[in-house]
Amino acid sequence: MAAVGALAAAAVFAGVASGARPFTEPADVAISLPSALFAGAFVMERLRPASGPWRRLDRAHPGGRDGTAVPWLVVAVLLVAVELASYFHGGPRADYPTISSGVDALFHYRAAKAAAWFAWLLAGGYLVRR
Repeated sequence: MAAVGALAAAAVFAGVASGARPFTEPADVAISLPSALFAGAFVMERLRPASGPWRRLDRAHPGGRDGTAVPWLVVAVLLVAVELASYFHGGPRADYPTISSGVDALFHYRAAKAAAWFAWLLAGGYLVRR
């Protein structure tokens, strides 16, 4: 039942967030809220891995996976570094586009933006619990 509630909340949030104009404070808040929740859930998972809603989905690592997150952390750090460097460069966005400005061009329709938001929220939730 909690999973249904979480999916419903993610769908509502995706619908609302998709209405925020890009590069505005509401859009920044819409990105920051779930990002902070994912980061907090990740920290809680590391502090209390076997208890309550923070229990992990798969601890056995079937198929011989070693479970290392280093490659994903490197990719995430590089993407954040590129985004921040482009954002704070101060030049025209056309000369130094951020990743988000490039992706924004793909989402002219609100339904597409809402679907992308929903997918992002689901992926983040899955990765935090993984």
